[in-house]
Amino acid sequence: MNTIGTYISSVVERGFRKLKFRRFGRDDIMTAYLGTAFGEDHIPAGGKVVQIGTTNSNENIIICTVRKADETLQIGEKVIYSTDKDGVVQAKIHLKNDGTVVVNDGEDFAVRYTKLECEFNELKGKFNDLVTIWNTFANAYIPGSNGAPPTASTATQSQADITLSKVEKIKVP
Repeated sequence: MNTIGTYISSVVERGFRKLKFRRFGRDDIMTAYLGTAFGEDHIPAGGKVVQIGTTNSNENIIICTVRKADETLQIGEKVIYSTDKDGVVQAKIHLKNDGTVVVNDGEDFAVRYTKLECEFNELKGKFNDLVTIWNTFANAYIPGSNGAPPTASTATQSQADITLSKVEKIKVP
């Protein structure tokens, strides 16, 4: 039989998370292990509603924490979030059904830093070369002199391209 309770606190016992909850009244305090999906663990915010089930050996187990549904989810999607002690969402990861990962409702693209740094350094190098050429030219030129100004060397145009650093499948704030 499944029942509903209100979460109070948790401890780790024999490597498993055990929750204390209130069932039907002030004095009806019980404990049960938290059942979660593989690779997940959490501690509910105080006062959150939990659903308790009973195993074949009549032991209680917390099946889930009951919360308001995320109405933005589509079929096949999952949201992982954390809250503060009052239950207000502080961090959120939305795994979308097209393979996109959205962090904290972000809309901007993540970048591959190493690729971006490489392209930036090429652009910076070409710019610095141009500055050196210009300074050499400008320092050699004497305004009002009878001679023609020296010819400036030509700089190489940059082929820097940061498009490869764009990560379209991860959106960040």
